[in-house]
Amino acid sequence: MTFGLLQSLRERSAFDPTPKFDDVGVYHVPFESMGAGTPVESRLRDGTLRGERIALIADSGCGKTSVVSNVLGPTAESVAPILVPVHSLEMGATKAELIADAILSQLLRQARAVGHRTPDAKNSVGQQRKVINVNRRTKSLGLGVQVPGWWARTEIAEQIEQQISTTEMIALVDKLDVIRLCLQSVRRDSLMPVFVFDDTDRWTVTAEDTIVEGFFGSAIRWLAEIDASVVVATHTRYLAANVGGPELLTFLDTRVELPRVPSVGHLSSILERRIQVHLDEEHGGEHSARLNDVVESSAIDELFQHYERGLSLRRVMQLAHIALAETVDAGAGKITGREIEAAIQA
Repeated sequence: MTFGLLQSLRERSAFDPTPKFDDVGVYHVPFESMGAGTPVESRLRDGTLRGERIALIADSGCGKTSVVSNVLGPTAESVAPILVPVHSLEMGATKAELIADAILSQLLRQARAVGHRTPDAKNSVGQQRKVINVNRRTKSLGLGVQVPGWWARTEIAEQIEQQISTTEMIALVDKLDVIRLCLQSVRRDSLMPVFVFDDTDRWTVTAEDTIVEGFFGSAIRWLAEIDASVVVATHTRYLAANVGGPELLTFLDTRVELPRVPSVGHLSSILERRIQVHLDEEHGGEHSARLNDVVESSAIDELFQHYERGLSLRRVMQLAHIALAETVDAGAGKITGREIEAAIQA
């Protein structure tokens, strides 16, 4: 029974260290539930509803995407998150005009994706906001595009596409006007627009410090003129004196710092959440397996010891992922400290 459980968890990649954006939000165990003393999730949620500009601060792999996905994912209420990828722009991320283009491209992409749906599909999407499947939590259109529920709740998508498609965009001021017109449709639905820059903690090479300074220092400052909230993933390295320093975040009026996981027990809750999500999906919530059916306490202790030495949560999950595969390949019944140590050495 236990070996079959391990096989099932491996097949479902239960400890996947890099899950999809919406999946990681379902896996999320709130930092606030760990008693770490930092109001992470509530501060992010309340801040976005107030229209604040928020820096979400932590090292890479320490939970920023997990928090954002949990708070601003497809089942979030009263907000309209707009996930804007900018890391791939490289030096273009220092230019306000190209950041505006990235926002407009994302708005248009989602609007056109909704436009490809049949009328019946459009009408049904808004009623399907409940998380149904760990790999299908947003409204997939079969086009490689994930569409949040707020697009389908009104005629927002059609209105936004009309604004973008019929307006000639040249100067930054013109692009701002188009974005404002697009967001009017969102605000009329009593939703707070939230621009989310979730991939901006990846500029960690010294040669890219110019990008960091340009992006935070000037490229996104014009967003202060837009009636919307802003959430920016911020690597702690960016606040070092030799990069940008604390003044780098002058534009971001709210700072939310993620704490470290305080104990081995709380790390256990993170691992157990992964197991329960997959078993609930597979068995309809009728499976009663717990973490100690899968992982020996010695293995969890080993993981937490390495975490305390500086590993990220993502790296810890990667070790668990590797150890699970090794355990199944060996035909064993539980992950032990030996498999964790072997994963570290791999």
